[in-house]
Amino acid sequence: MKELLKHVNILSVLISFLFFTNVKSQRIKDSVRIEIDFNKKVENVKSMSGFLHYDNIKLLQSNIIELQPKYWRIGYTYKSVDDVTFLRKLGITPILVISDVYGYPGKKNNKEWSHPLYTDRLKKIITDEYRKFKNTVIYDIWNEPFHQDGFGDFDKEEYYRIFKKAHDIIRSLPGGQKALITGPSFDRYDEREMEDFLRFCNSNKIRVDILSWHEWRDGMYEDAFSKDVKKLRNVILPKYPNVGVKKIVLNEIINQYSQFSPSEVLQVFKMLEDNDIDGACKGCWKESDGAFNCNNSMNGLLDKNGNPRSVWWAYKIYNQSTKNRVSSIDNYEQLSLFASYNNNGEYVIINNNSGNRIANASVGLKNLLNVKKNVKSLDIQVYEIPDTNEAPLKELILTQKLNIRVNRNITTFIIPSMNPKTVYYLSISNNFN
Repeated sequence: MKELLKHVNILSVLISFLFFTNVKSQRIKDSVRIEIDFNKKVENVKSMSGFLHYDNIKLLQSNIIELQPKYWRIGYTYKSVDDVTFLRKLGITPILVISDVYGYPGKKNNKEWSHPLYTDRLKKIITDEYRKFKNTVIYDIWNEPFHQDGFGDFDKEEYYRIFKKAHDIIRSLPGGQKALITGPSFDRYDEREMEDFLRFCNSNKIRVDILSWHEWRDGMYEDAFSKDVKKLRNVILPKYPNVGVKKIVLNEIINQYSQFSPSEVLQVFKMLEDNDIDGACKGCWKESDGAFNCNNSMNGLLDKNGNPRSVWWAYKIYNQSTKNRVSSIDNYEQLSLFASYNNNGEYVIINNNSGNRIANASVGLKNLLNVKKNVKSLDIQVYEIPDTNEAPLKELILTQKLNIRVNRNITTFIIPSMNPKTVYYLSISNNFN
């Protein structure tokens, strides 16, 4: 009996410890205030929705219409003129990766590989591709030229000469002076490498219309990212005016650890928007079955059967928010907000990307009567988008339904609870559907 009591006491202590640890880890954040002003429209919103590669683009038409991406980076497998025409009709600008078409050495200094500096293969490929696509695509010269063995891992001067050779070939073709060229498509942002590249281009009459690199930092590194972009725009680029950079498009974003997370994705979108990035494409990564989602899953937004995962829903509501965006503020740095309206109602995305549960968040809707003339009360539905990882999410989860009286200046209501790493979508209308 004593031995049994001893084991019971140990078990009780263990359960108490686990309970205390769990409660402690479920930290609660209160006094969160959110305010949306429907009288302050945000102009020139640039969508961060974009993708990388596909198998059969036409099978994705219904998803494309729902998500309305702005850029699609292609080249990994053969793409036809018909594909590009299809993308452009849907409002998408294709980015053609020349090096994907050319092929990679597989290992550094592969002697059996046709080196672009020492053969005519680069000229032939660019000439053939340009004759097919002309100026209907953006030409991306080389993917991740540094640090990556599989893509070349070129020495600095070697890569510069390849870039200049490809640039000069494009510009020499009929209409090539008007072609859009992007680069350097580095695998990450490195200030020294970027400035060296811009210095070379400036000295060698190389026009890079769109500056690009692969940005894997998430919202945790927003300060560092903002500092880099601010210095790039205000200090570095003005020193090299001949390069002629007009836009910054990050042609691969979202790291492998965040790829399925709705809250992480929206936090990255907010980070890019806040720094006036012109567009972005979601990277593709390996999934749990070992296969890379550089396919018709839209880089992991869809499962193997074409069903939407929770991250797909984040892209859908984000796309809606890019039209008629209005001003929003909050007092919690780990929130990101996107508010908008259309003829059917008003919409607010509240993204709790923190590790805390938010209790009793106060949401204030200012100047609702500017878009809701002579309305005395409104219905609000609050939906949740949890992180389902690779599992599908059939529809948004309705968590709250309420009717509020509209005040002249600001109308306030409370959301009792918001889970960590979870997205909330508010639909405001005259009547429930």
